[in-house]
Amino acid sequence: MFSLAGLRRVDDGGVTFRSHLDGSEHRLTPEKAIAIQEQLGADIVMVLDECAEPHDRVYNEAALARTHAWAGRCRAAQTRSDQALFGIVQGGIFPELRQESARFLTDLDFPGYAIGGLSVGETKAEMHAMLEVTTPLLPENRPRYLMGVGSPEDLFEGVARGIDLFDCVLPTRIARNGAVLTRHGRLNLRNAQHADDPRPIEEGCACYACRNFSRAYLRHLVVAKEILGLRLTTIHNLHFTLELMRQIRASILGGTFAAFKDEFLAHYQAVPEGARRQRRK
Repeated sequence: MFSLAGLRRVDDGGVTFRSHLDGSEHRLTPEKAIAIQEQLGADIVMVLDECAEPHDRVYNEAALARTHAWAGRCRAAQTRSDQALFGIVQGGIFPELRQESARFLTDLDFPGYAIGGLSVGETKAEMHAMLEVTTPLLPENRPRYLMGVGSPEDLFEGVARGIDLFDCVLPTRIARNGAVLTRHGRLNLRNAQHADDPRPIEEGCACYACRNFSRAYLRHLVVAKEILGLRLTTIHNLHFTLELMRQIRASILGGTFAAFKDEFLAHYQAVPEGARRQRRK
């Protein structure tokens, strides 16, 4: 197992990690990344890429060249036809690099395309601008996947710009800290105002936590550091996110997505960008 804290070296050949478990050194190449994913048997597998700091133009140019070379090596190394290998568009916040990356990867004819290197320190406006530059260049008949993005407001903004797939640790990570998602924004169950609140996390929610437990009891569990509290908040956040995506899909099919987006965001209070970046630090 590897972590970014164990990252030792990135070069044109691959990435060298030091294990956080025993300190041993390991080498990950594009070919090895594909071999591991083929052994795991995932339905969707990813090329090896480098996610650079989004505002450094010089480094993004070098990282993009490396990412493209690795994408070609991953394509050549793939032996299983039952796995969808996605290319990953990089390029930081630089439109011309994003365009170059999208065109290069589509020439390799991947079954799907991911957009990486966003929601890693740039502003929301910068992320939206990069999506508007990138997604029109990706094939409409192939899935387009925005990596590492999953807050409710970002789901709407991503879908509005042509994104089909998302993944993010946010719903489970904030649940472990006692924060839950509602249609009016995040709710911090640690706050004292919930100590005697008999209501569920959200009225009308059909998840197990909302059907069986009050905010007061959930707050007690969270404050007492009972593992059940973290399980229940996680159940709610996952249910909320999945249900929201179901409703987004239904609104697209019904031709009402734009109205649904406006109505939801009019009532949803997103976490301010400054507060979000401060917590990341």
